[in-house]
Amino acid sequence: MKIIISILLAVVLLLTASEPFAPVRELLRPADRAVMADALPTGAAEPSPAPTVSTAGQEGADWADMDYRHYDPAWFYAQTDRLAALGAQDDVRAVLELYDTLYAELARIDTLGAIAYIRYCADVTDAYWSQESVYCSKLLAEAADALSLACRGVTEGPCAEAFAAHVGDGAAEALADYVPMTDREAELTGREAELVDEYNALINDADAVSYSYLGRTWTWDMLNGFPGVSLADRDYDGYLEVYYGLQKELNDLVAPVFTELVSIRAELAEAEGYESYADLAYERVYGRDYGPEEAQLLCDAAKAVGKEFYGSLDQSPLWYGYGAVGPVPDADGLMRTLGEYAGRIDPTLAESWQYMTCHGLCDVSDGENRFPGSFTVALNAYDSAFIFAHLSGNCADLGSLAHEFGHFAYDRLHPDYDLLTDTPCYDLLEVHSTGLETLLTEYYGEIYADGADTARFLALGELVDAVLEGCIFDEFQRRIYSSPDMTPDEIDRLFADVCAEYGREELRDVDYSWMYVSHTFESPLYYLSYAVSALAAIQIWDLAREDFRSGVDAWKKVMDADAYKAGYSTVLTDCGLRLFTEPGAVEDICRPLLEELYRLDAAA
Repeated sequence: MKIIISILLAVVLLLTASEPFAPVRELLRPADRAVMADALPTGAAEPSPAPTVSTAGQEGADWADMDYRHYDPAWFYAQTDRLAALGAQDDVRAVLELYDTLYAELARIDTLGAIAYIRYCADVTDAYWSQESVYCSKLLAEAADALSLACRGVTEGPCAEAFAAHVGDGAAEALADYVPMTDREAELTGREAELVDEYNALINDADAVSYSYLGRTWTWDMLNGFPGVSLADRDYDGYLEVYYGLQKELNDLVAPVFTELVSIRAELAEAEGYESYADLAYERVYGRDYGPEEAQLLCDAAKAVGKEFYGSLDQSPLWYGYGAVGPVPDADGLMRTLGEYAGRIDPTLAESWQYMTCHGLCDVSDGENRFPGSFTVALNAYDSAFIFAHLSGNCADLGSLAHEFGHFAYDRLHPDYDLLTDTPCYDLLEVHSTGLETLLTEYYGEIYADGADTARFLALGELVDAVLEGCIFDEFQRRIYSSPDMTPDEIDRLFADVCAEYGREELRDVDYSWMYVSHTFESPLYYLSYAVSALAAIQIWDLAREDFRSGVDAWKKVMDADAYKAGYSTVLTDCGLRLFTEPGAVEDICRPLLEELYRLDAAA
C-alpha cells in the first residue's frame, strides 16, 4: 500500500491552510517583517524594475495545450501483463523499453488526474469534471498497482540486475517488496475518493442550508445581513442560536461522510498491520522522521503558547485588520508584485516566475463556484507544476500566492523523483512555501506603505496560528483515529475540548468548525506539517530581521535539500535550525515573534 497511498496524495500536492471553508495546500496567510521603503535591511537587494514576461529560453508545455481525454486503461493493463511476462525472460532491452513506456504512461495518467482536478476546482458545480476527477483518482491507484506488481516480477527474474541499474537500487528494492492491493483495498480507496468528492459538493452548497428560528427560515446570507439591521444587532442570543443551528444543519450532512472516511482508513491501516491510521500516515504518506509520540510533545509545548496568543494577542484590533490594508491589487497586480519581489529574494525565483507566467501554469482568480482554497499540483508528464489560487480580496492573497509559489519553485529545482516509490517529506515542502512567505514580508513596507504594520501583525500572527492550528488538528485527528467508532456528536465535542486545551474556547461545548477544513477529509494528519514548517519559518524570519541574507541563505539551504531523500530533522539540523523535539525549543522559537506582536499591538 505504500506506493498507492503516496501516489494518491501526490495528485493534489499541497493544500494551503485556510479559514473555513478555506488545501490543497490554508491559508498560511502572509508572513512579514515590514521594511520602511527608505531604510532597507542589511543585505537586502536594491529595488529592481517590475518583471516582464519573456519567452527566451523557456521551453516547455503551455497549460492551454494540455488536452484532457477520458482515459481507457485497457492498453495499459495489457502491457503491464506483457511486462510481467517479459520479466521472466532474458530480454533486458525489451523489459527496459517497455518499463520506460509504461512509466511515461503512468505519468500521463497522473497528469490527467491533475488536469481534471484543476478543472473541477475552477467550477465545483461542474458534474463532468467532478466525475472525471474521481475516476482518475481511482484509475491512478489501480494503474500504479498494476505497474508495481509487474515490476516486482521483473525484480525476481533474469533481468533484475539490469533493471536495478536502470531504475536505481532503492526503487528496485521498494518494488521487490511491493505488496499489491487486495480487491477490498481497491474498493476502499475507490470509495474514499467518492466520499471526498461528496464532501466538496456539500461544502460548496453550504450556503443553501437553513435553520428555523421564531417562525422564520434563516440562511447564512440572512443571518449576516447588514450593519445595524443584522440579527446580531437586534437579538444576540438569537443570533447565536441561528449561527450554531446553521452549522449543525451542515454538520448533520458532512459528519457522516467523515465518519465513513475514518472507518475506511482505519480498515486500510489494520490491513497494513498498523494500530492506527495515524501511524500509517506519519510513516508512509507524509515521510516523517518522527512519530505521533514526538508530535504529542510538540502539541503539549504549543498549548502554553496558545493560551498566551488566544488569551490576548488575537483580541488585538490588528488581528481583524485585513480590510484596513490596501489597496488590494487584482490578479495581474498580485502576479507582478510576486514576480518583482521574489526575484529580489533570489534569482532562481525570477526564473521560476518567468516559466510559470510564460506557460500559463497558474489560475489566480476569484469566483462564486471556485474551490475556496489554494494549492499546487504536479504535472508530471510535462515535468512541471500548476498553481491554483482562490483570491479573497484582501492582503492575505499575496501571502497565499507566495506560499504556493514556494512549492512551484521547489518543483522547478527538483523535478526528478520516482512516481512509484518516492515519498517526499511534506514537512520540508511546507518550509519551502512558508519560508518564502516569511521572506517576502521583508518588503511589506514598500508593498503596503501605511498598512505595513497591520499587514506585518497579520502575517506574524498567522505564523503563530499555523503552529497552533497544526497542533490542534493533528491532536484532534489522532484521537479520532485511535477511536475510529466515534459518533458525530462525540467528534464535535472532542474538537471543542481540544481547542480549549490550547486556550481557544467557544461559547458552547461543541465546535463544528473542524468540518470546514478540507484537509480533514482529503489529507488527514497533514495539518501538522503547517505547524513544524511554521516553526522553521519563524526561525528564518528571526535570522532575516537581523541580516536579511542570512535568512535567505537558511531558506535556500532547505530548498537545496532533496525532500524525497532526506527527513525534516536531518535537514533542519544541517541548516542550523532548531528542532521542536529539543526541550524548551517551541517557547524559545516563538518568543521573539510574540514579543514583536506585542510591540505592534501597543503601537497601533
